[in-house]
Amino acid sequence: AFAYPKLKAWGNAVCDYARTIENGLLNWVYMNYADKSQNPLASYGPENVKKLKDAAAKYDPEQVFQKLCPGGFKISKA
Repeated sequence: AFAYPKLKAWGNAVCDYARTIENGLLNWVYMNYADKSQNPLASYGPENVKKLKDAAAKYDPEQVFQKLCPGGFKISKA
């Protein structure tokens, strides 16, 4: 509880600095480094999110991987 707000503030400061550099901040979040407050799947862009949702609907119609697998980022919440 002590470290999280400090790390979050540091991350925001890094992003603020990156915004001051031309092409310094990409609108993309690497999933393995994403924080629970971020949405890395949404950063892939609406067209790619639609492709992921279509594939999930086709190959996982019962949403097993969305509902029964704990943790992680879910396409159903992107």
